[in-house]
Amino acid sequence: MRHGVIAYALCICATLGCGHWKVSTYNPSPICSIENGVEPGKVKLVFGEDGIFDLTFGVRVYRGKIYIADNSLKRLQVFERDGSLELLIGPRQAGAPKSGSAKNTFFNFSVMGHLVTDSRDVIYVQNRIVPSNPTGGDDLDFSPSYLLAFDASGTLQYTLGKLGTPNMPFDFIESIEVDRSDRLFVVSRKFATWTVSCFKEQKLTFTANFTNSGFTEQEQDKTYDGKIDCVKIFRNGEDFLLSVAFYQGLRFKYRKIFKYSIKEQKITQAVLDLPDPKNELFALVDDSQLYLWNVEERRTRFVIMNFSGNIVNNILLKFDERRYFYQDIMLDESSSFYSFRVNKNNLEIMEWK
Repeated sequence: MRHGVIAYALCICATLGCGHWKVSTYNPSPICSIENGVEPGKVKLVFGEDGIFDLTFGVRVYRGKIYIADNSLKRLQVFERDGSLELLIGPRQAGAPKSGSAKNTFFNFSVMGHLVTDSRDVIYVQNRIVPSNPTGGDDLDFSPSYLLAFDASGTLQYTLGKLGTPNMPFDFIESIEVDRSDRLFVVSRKFATWTVSCFKEQKLTFTANFTNSGFTEQEQDKTYDGKIDCVKIFRNGEDFLLSVAFYQGLRFKYRKIFKYSIKEQKITQAVLDLPDPKNELFALVDDSQLYLWNVEERRTRFVIMNFSGNIVNNILLKFDERRYFYQDIMLDESSSFYSFRVNKNNLEIMEWK
């Protein structure tokens, strides 16, 4: 989770001449509001003595349902689009949902991180191992963790570790994704080594390691050192993208995006060269389009490019001018845009069209 951050939305204006291309403007529609509180069906919004908001929860939208992992109250809640509570997983002292239709199961979470669901409504939740003597700050974010698999009723099915069996935890987890065949992909890293692992149920079916040193490039008498900054999985589960930023010393030079084939177990294509450090890879959509963005002021613009390097479109998300304690944007499994924003008394979920 990110802590103590006041974020005010976003904007991209890439150096790709995006202003000369078609721009599709999306506007937000509220779908529900979750009240601030500790009772089932609410989310605890944490503010410090100085009034700064502390982000202690994560929000995701999958298949029309809203998932909120609340680390302040150590519980995971699943909501319908109208904000009604469907499922609560958490400690017994959290109390039972008031609604007779909501399910309630018990589990003692440590610190929850990423989560994702598959087509069977299996919920995969990252559960971090808390250090015995934490030093504060962001140390918890970089601790090792396991993945927990819950069924649609909130019953724990199994715990997943680095090798499938839970005896070895994952290193720091960057992301978890599910492909169309319900295979689970875990992207983790330790120092300068990144690992991409694929699991079918509890079985590890593929793993590959990548080091920053493997992406060093030479241009005449200059050496550019690569640094992996993200990995995006194809929905077909057969390939993934590696985004690598190249530096000369501390100076950014360019970013390259490579395609890796799981079947061939090698990089098969250098997809894009991006000269501007602001052009970061946000998402891979429909296994054919790259959404690039940067963070700037109070608008969000995505440049959409295909694998030939052509700009297909631009998407502009028009946030209102009011300032919120926190805002963030996300995509669901069908690549529809959602966002959430934090007010003093509630959490609002928005859909963009």
